[in-house]
Amino acid sequence: MAFQVALLFILVAVGQCTSVNPGVKVRVTKSGIEYANKVAYAEIIHQIKTLSIPDQSGQDGHISYTLTNIKVTGVSPPTSSISLVPKKDGVSWALTKLGISIHADWRVKYKEGIVHISTSGSVDASVSGMNLVETASFSIDKSGRPSIASRGCSDSIGSVSVSFHGGTAFIINLFRHTIEGKVKEILQPKVCDEVVEVVNKNAERALASIAVTIEVAKQFLVDYRLVAPPNITDEYFELFDKGEVFWKANLTEAPFSPMPIQAWTNNSRHVYIWGTEYTPNTFLYQAHTHGYLKYNVTKKDLPASDASYLNTTCKLKCIGSIIPPIGKKYPNSTVELGLQTTAVPKAIVTNKTLTVELRTLVTMWARTPNNTLTFLASLAVNLSLTLQPSIKNEKLIGVITDHSFKLTVVKSSVGELYPSLYNAVIDGILTIVVIPKLNDIAAKGAQLPLIDGVQFNNTILLLQQGNLLIGTDLIYKAKRSLHFLKESLNVPPV
Repeated sequence: MAFQVALLFILVAVGQCTSVNPGVKVRVTKSGIEYANKVAYAEIIHQIKTLSIPDQSGQDGHISYTLTNIKVTGVSPPTSSISLVPKKDGVSWALTKLGISIHADWRVKYKEGIVHISTSGSVDASVSGMNLVETASFSIDKSGRPSIASRGCSDSIGSVSVSFHGGTAFIINLFRHTIEGKVKEILQPKVCDEVVEVVNKNAERALASIAVTIEVAKQFLVDYRLVAPPNITDEYFELFDKGEVFWKANLTEAPFSPMPIQAWTNNSRHVYIWGTEYTPNTFLYQAHTHGYLKYNVTKKDLPASDASYLNTTCKLKCIGSIIPPIGKKYPNSTVELGLQTTAVPKAIVTNKTLTVELRTLVTMWARTPNNTLTFLASLAVNLSLTLQPSIKNEKLIGVITDHSFKLTVVKSSVGELYPSLYNAVIDGILTIVVIPKLNDIAAKGAQLPLIDGVQFNNTILLLQQGNLLIGTDLIYKAKRSLHFLKESLNVPPV
């Protein structure tokens, strides 16, 4: 099944995210950053709505107090914006005009001389004009993943108004300024704490979910680790992935490097992913070098409708009728074929096509009625497969749309035969067995390495010289209930 796995790798490789030139490049554009702003905005609103604020107590002059059951009861949506900060290798996120309402129970004891008063009630406080700026920077963690960390959060509060319920008016008037100050004292660091947690934990956890090495077919590892820090400009930031395939048991580099990726100026979609020829070619190099690209075709590989094709004796069409000397010399037998590459195959991407070129040796045997395996011929076949890739459900899938080959006879035990006779046999094997099996694998597709919860939308796939380009918008769906996310995103940040 090695040829089937080969096709899968080719399709995976030319669709993913430096040495000087990366095997895979991912660009997140300004529109992608703006969408991330909406997602982050929704996340922070959710965090603020569910703030856990511990009970408070203290003393102010003759008053001692406790505040209990402190809860956020409402959030007035702020204006939200994210901007790229190239000099700090990161982003700056600003919330302005944030409003928060809280409710709490209070108890106050007033003691001055012989005057002792104890009273209680509830209070609603409203905070308005709260502004916040968070700066975060990107780097590479020890596993080669993109990493994000907070580099500072600052906030300010405009005004606080309180409304008391119950209690004694005399005490409330004395207590009012204490409550107003305490609300500021509670909320100001708490909101920044929540924002920093979203960056350092939630966002970092999301990035940590990206697979940077993926095992395929138990024998190979695809390496998606970053090989250079992110490149951040005013219009986008870019990630550079190694994009190399290794033989799992021998992590030796391929003896060639990625070629440059051509310039791209259209940044209308959220994300662009370039996959170069380098990735599939490193797979093909490792697979050929370690003898993986071998496949035997026997009668059991044929579909029921073509079960007789490998027979040497038949009523209609089979190898024995296509090449009569084989049918005459080995009647009532079946033919088996061994395929293996004789040179490192090559994947080639142009502006119009994705092709894979293979130089193979095809060896034919006859399995006689007494179960003896007898050599028939060996053929040198230079094969070219044309693939049409596409994206479905965040998977890169494909189909072989065309094939061609050139054949020469290396050796024959059934006399000198014209290559045209063998051409019909090889074309039949490709059409009946090999290509359908490859297409079955390609139709299952390969999952692209993404952050958990991210889906593609409005996706394009373009062939370019030397690489394949995916451009897509994103939809983020968190694993937890999406009610809060939908609710928050219904109020578009400005």
